[in-house]
Amino acid sequence: MIQVITERFIHTNILAHQSVRRAGSQGRSYPLLSLCLGSFILVCFFMLLWIRIYILETGYQISRAHEQQGILIQGNRALRVERAALSASSRIEKIARGDREMVTPKHKQIIVLEW
Repeated sequence: MIQVITERFIHTNILAHQSVRRAGSQGRSYPLLSLCLGSFILVCFFMLLWIRIYILETGYQISRAHEQQGILIQGNRALRVERAALSASSRIEKIARGDREMVTPKHKQIIVLEW
C-alpha cells in the first residue's frame, strides 16, 4: 500500500511538495537503530568501567612503590650507619692489635718512598 503525503500552501491551495513512501516502512528502522544505539552505549559503559578499574589499579601500584621506596631508603640509611661503624679507625686498630696480634711499627721500620 502506497501512502502519498502532500502539503498545501494555506493561502493558494497549491502543492508545496509531495513525497511518496510505502506505508509501514518507516517503522522498521527504529528497532535496528535502537539496537545499535543501545549496543554503542553498552560498549561505552564497559570501556569507561575498564578505564576506571585500570586507573585504580595503577594508583594502588604507585602506592605500593612509594611504600617500598620508603623501606629501601630506611635500609640504605641503616647500612650506611653500619658501614661507618665498621670502618672506624679505632675498631680496626682494636681488631688488628687483639685478634691479629699486630703492633705499631717502630720508627726504623717505616720506609718513606719518594717519587
